[in-house]
Amino acid sequence: MNISAFAKQYAAQIDGQFTEYDHSKSIIVVPLSDGRFQTVILSTENSKRSGKQRAVLSSKVCEYNTSIDFKSLLEKSAAFDYSKFILEEGFLKLEASCPTDGAVEDEVRHMIQEVAIQADAYELKLTGKDIN
Repeated sequence: MNISAFAKQYAAQIDGQFTEYDHSKSIIVVPLSDGRFQTVILSTENSKRSGKQRAVLSSKVCEYNTSIDFKSLLEKSAAFDYSKFILEEGFLKLEASCPTDGAVEDEVRHMIQEVAIQADAYELKLTGKDIN
């Protein structure tokens, strides 16, 4: 599956915004309820474990700080269908990934929505703001 082409089509379907940076990185601004938006970064990379190409969808939640209860976040992320919390470059993020070979459009659509919705919800819960 060409993840970038699918993301461009999907962004148009949901009245979102799509920006492609290069052949391996693009962004979708996903409209959410209450006039809120969440940015989801889509990238392709080779898996460090298998070497296969995979699509990675991620969204910033907030800057890391010591008041964040990581144990609670890990417990809550066990209920997510596709995504997980990660800590990267000083930011708490939500991330989902799948191999590009055999990726199914409906599942990628759900992954984009889950990453956007959950990142936005936890951003609001942890910061009280709409930042990302």
